[in-house]
Amino acid sequence: MKRLLSVLICLASFVHNTSYAEVFTAHCRNYPPEISFDGEKCIGALPELLTDIINDLGHEIAWLKVPWIRSLQIAKDGEVDLLIRHSMTKEREFFLDASPYGYFTRELSFYKAPTFNSDVNSYEDIKRHHIGAIRGNFYSPKFSTLDTKTLTLVGETEQLIGMLELGRIDLAVTSSSHSEELFTDRFERIKFVDSFVNPLYLSVPKGSKASKYYKKIDKLLFEYRKNKKIGHYFKKYGLEPPEQIFKSVQ
Repeated sequence: MKRLLSVLICLASFVHNTSYAEVFTAHCRNYPPEISFDGEKCIGALPELLTDIINDLGHEIAWLKVPWIRSLQIAKDGEVDLLIRHSMTKEREFFLDASPYGYFTRELSFYKAPTFNSDVNSYEDIKRHHIGAIRGNFYSPKFSTLDTKTLTLVGETEQLIGMLELGRIDLAVTSSSHSEELFTDRFERIKFVDSFVNPLYLSVPKGSKASKYYKKIDKLLFEYRKNKKIGHYFKKYGLEPPEQIFKSVQ
């Protein structure tokens, strides 16, 4: 009788715990070795980090391969639960609850069209020219202050390269986070570089089913940061761990 009672208690405990487990959708994109899609799996330092956090909270993740611009549109409608490896802007604050996982130094570069011969040494100079960029991307705080009416915005890097090659724009903006390697062997880079500290985030769309768990996710991620656990994920993939900046006590 005691053995039967023990079995029933264990079974009841299992049902109780699993009944509250949820499967959250998260978006994966190609930026190895931090994150990339391999067959049916999302692999890399960041998917492992996010998976462990969600597993620690008793839930699971279903990964979908979705381009970043599309991810933002879906997140506005709350139809994805988790996003990772992105910057924050004032616009994104309206529909995302975000938590930083690390602070990185980003260098924003500008590449010249073959026919472009002017000197560019500052943003004041840049304002005088025809600049191309990818629609929806965050580049830098200073770049964000440029009047968008003076920018040519396209959907894909290949379009940007084509316009630069044909001289339809004077300069194209890019960085290591925006496929800069596709520009380096084809175009000349100007000397001016916009360097800044860029926090990157894990976020939960406010309209998603995961939004009620945001505070728990945020708290656990903060513990990972404080205990330097995040560094292990990056080192595993041969990456330099991100700097951790704690602006206030949480």
